[in-house]
Amino acid sequence: MFLCLGTRVQCGQCSKSFTQHAYACDDRSPYLLRFRSPFDFYEILDVAPDGNELFVQRALVTPPGVACVEPAKVELSSGVVHESMEELLQSKNPCAIPEKELRLERKRCKKCLVFSGVDVTMQVSCGGKDRQIRTDILDRDLFASAPDTPKNTSWSMAVLQKLDSALGPGVMDKPIFPIETAAPEETARGKLVDQILAGTFDPLFGPQAKVSAIAQDAAKGPPPPPTVQIETVSPVTPIAPKIPTYPPIAKLARLEGLVEVTFEVGEDGIVRNISFGSGPPMLRPAVSESILKWKFPESAWGKSEKASIRFQLNCHPNQS
Repeated sequence: MFLCLGTRVQCGQCSKSFTQHAYACDDRSPYLLRFRSPFDFYEILDVAPDGNELFVQRALVTPPGVACVEPAKVELSSGVVHESMEELLQSKNPCAIPEKELRLERKRCKKCLVFSGVDVTMQVSCGGKDRQIRTDILDRDLFASAPDTPKNTSWSMAVLQKLDSALGPGVMDKPIFPIETAAPEETARGKLVDQILAGTFDPLFGPQAKVSAIAQDAAKGPPPPPTVQIETVSPVTPIAPKIPTYPPIAKLARLEGLVEVTFEVGEDGIVRNISFGSGPPMLRPAVSESILKWKFPESAWGKSEKASIRFQLNCHPNQS
């Protein structure tokens, strides 16, 4: 049996986002996931029988977000579902689902205000012909305590949940704003990623999205990271001065520039009485925090000092 399951999750006014899944199962099974509004994510899960279990590999494809801060990337993870393919599908034959039932389930809330939800499209080979099976998961199905979800929609949710549980935190657990991390990672590679790059899974989402283009963007590597440099300190140089940290909010706001600051050095070599001459206000707290940790040699005690510190993004929107 060959099965493709595509889901689109829409979240207009909550911390989640717009999502699309696609899932396929036979000897090698892909499953794709997409989020949008304000962020997009695609998730491809490859499900392969391994004895009495299923080996699942996930490729999380993230389109570029905020310019230069959230580059496109591909991340790989894997896990095991301790069930057979038949158990994963709860012994349900997708080909046997009446189209009339599916239509009624999709029309159950035709005029409702829906801020979140998942549109699931399953493509399965039935008697040698491809059939698309669609179920719509509404926000009430996701978040209500008593959602009264129809049986076919509930089944689709259960299949997705089993796959997600085997792999740990996924797209739905991502923060609405990016978390500061270490240096950006290079794009993961492997057979699954090569298939994504080749466009193998693009048809699962129709013409509105091309996962291959995102993966190709990620394969170019991350943009150069922002830098902070102490340009001048006079008249006396501090002992091993701490370089300020680039504030994450400033990177998101695309702020860069030169911060000029004056301060006094006490009799103990500690900085006091900081004042700013110029520079973006959003960058100044980071400069103050850093300079207050500087220590000066005895030759600077009791004197006034000047420093200039440059914050540079090293990346521009037309490069991402």
